Amino acid sequence: MALVSYVSNQDAAEKIKPVFEGMEKKIGVVPNVFRAMAHNPEMLEAFLALNATLPKTQLNGKLRELAYIKTSELNGCDYCLHHHRGMGKKAGLNDRQLAETANFETSEAYDDIERDVLRYAEEVTRHIDVDDVLAARLKETLGDRELVELAMTVGIANFTNRVTETLRLDLP
Repeated sequence: MALVSYVSNQDAAEKIKPVFEGMEKKIGVVPNVFRAMAHNPEMLEAFLALNATLPKTQLNGKLRELAYIKTSELNGCDYCLHHHRGMGKKAGLNDRQLAETANFETSEAYDDIERDVLRYAEEVTRHIDVDDVLAARLKETLGDRELVELAMTVGIANFTNRVTETLRLDLP
């Protein structure tokens, strides 16, 4: 059971009501993470603005979703795993890639860059620091912009995982 209530459409701040209506039209539901964040409309707006940048990255969507999924898996965030596995499928990840992130090192479902992205997400989530050899390989393959986007993706995933888990938010 969630530690906080979910803000309903009618109880939402005036500036949040159209945001909720837009989500309902676009995806059919307002995810509970946003209903919880709506207790502070300014924080919700800021989070939505940052979160909206994820699909606008130059970083390949499959890589972005692998990083988000691996981070959520490590943090035990079933809420985010549920949503991002669906997004991963839309980004082009196959069922095997979605199912084998826990054993990516031995799985043949991933290529070298996908494996490096999964390693990166794991190292950042567990230790913050990234191995110099891995960082150099990623920088060579991705370049500066995409490496920043990968770092931001893992950071946003860790942030969202912590909010949803500590508040014990329910799906959707």
